[in-house]
Amino acid sequence: MARLSPLQKKLKLQQKTRSAKQSNALAQATIDSVTLPMGKHIELLVDDFSHDGRGVGRWHGKTVFVAGCLPGEKVQAEVVHDHKNFAEAKLLEVMQASDIRQQPPCQHYNDCGGCQLQHLQPAQQVLLKQQAITQQLSRIAKVTLPAWQPPLVFNDAGYRRRAHLATRYFADSHTLLLGFRQAGHRHIVPVAHCLVLAPSLDQLLAPIRKTILATADPAIYGHVELLQTQQQPLVVLQVQQSLTPMDKTLWQTFAAQQKVGVEVRQPDDISFFGEADGVCYYQLPALAGQSEGLKIGFSSQDFIQVNAEANAAMVQQAMTWLDVQPGDKILDLFCGAGNFSLPAASLGAEVLGVEGDATMVKRASENATRNGLKAAFKQADLFAADASKHWRGEQFNKLLLDPPRAGAKDIDKILREQKLEKLVYISCNPASMARDLKGLQKLGLRVVKAGCIDMFPHTPHLEVMTLLERV
Repeated sequence: MARLSPLQKKLKLQQKTRSAKQSNALAQATIDSVTLPMGKHIELLVDDFSHDGRGVGRWHGKTVFVAGCLPGEKVQAEVVHDHKNFAEAKLLEVMQASDIRQQPPCQHYNDCGGCQLQHLQPAQQVLLKQQAITQQLSRIAKVTLPAWQPPLVFNDAGYRRRAHLATRYFADSHTLLLGFRQAGHRHIVPVAHCLVLAPSLDQLLAPIRKTILATADPAIYGHVELLQTQQQPLVVLQVQQSLTPMDKTLWQTFAAQQKVGVEVRQPDDISFFGEADGVCYYQLPALAGQSEGLKIGFSSQDFIQVNAEANAAMVQQAMTWLDVQPGDKILDLFCGAGNFSLPAASLGAEVLGVEGDATMVKRASENATRNGLKAAFKQADLFAADASKHWRGEQFNKLLLDPPRAGAKDIDKILREQKLEKLVYISCNPASMARDLKGLQKLGLRVVKAGCIDMFPHTPHLEVMTLLERV
């Protein structure tokens, strides 16, 4: 039988009295028949805000996503992609602006791909991101959230303690581009200053560029990473061939003048200059009843949260929501270097941290020893169907879950034998979190509390914490 086109489906459905299901099918067929040629200019009334920070409007029923728009605005946009059920367009003009729109504070906003929401007032950023997450949780996981807890919000400037910059050298003019990637492109947007970088890192941009240009071959520098550690700022350089003796002298001088550490990753060696030695630290603040916080060690290649202040508050909230008590048995999945495991252990809980990266497991064990804590850590593939064998025979009453952006698919299947009282789930991806919460509810748990941590101001990303308790 020949396959009907969307328009033929629409005409067929119009020929008889329709049920609710047929009416929905007709509405969808109508939308499917709407085409928006690439390059077409359209006017839209933006009525929603997507989870990735784009404005959402409708063109003859078809959903159109436009970056840089806000709910309530009337805009002119140019179609860049047309799909079956939706289209994407770029903003040409804001014809009627929202009251919550602001002048972007950064001069690089229109080009740089880093801070997509600077046109939106900071306080409103959190509210709109919360609304988008609520919609996703309702649609995907069928979870109706209790009222959001007050958000954890911090300074929206100078908050990044880590940044990755790209480089490109032009030999004919002896110039170097040092900056961030352009939104949607591989092009480099050169930056002399970055609004969201920690001031100690921001002031290094010009000296780094000058020093690279003074080396024997600036073209060998692939990218630059900046990292604010507890000890000092750290500059990490990725190079394509070994440094010459002259280059080593240049970077040693740079480290001394700028009072920073320098780590140069060469194909067959790693060189350290200044006080850098390959071991970095960050400090977690003391929890209630403690005189000092924990010292967490990591390397420049390890994952850590980019916002130190937000991370500290997030850890403290997780301990409070989980109500960590002496005698608790806590399982921490995707534990990393012990960001949550070690604070829980410091409160008297018996903790097992499980992580897929063997290097991070070693790092977490070293951090436990460094802080005089007793906690166990194991390496395991937490996406494997038999992952629970690593804690077979053990019962835990509480669980911490902080997976990567992809989430923890089928996590409920490896937790079936556990009689959990409380579970705290932290996520930076509402879509994967919604999927996972749907599975966790099968264990007899329900979401009783939700809150957000604005870890990445001026971006669509929002860290979300949920507390699940046994029904």
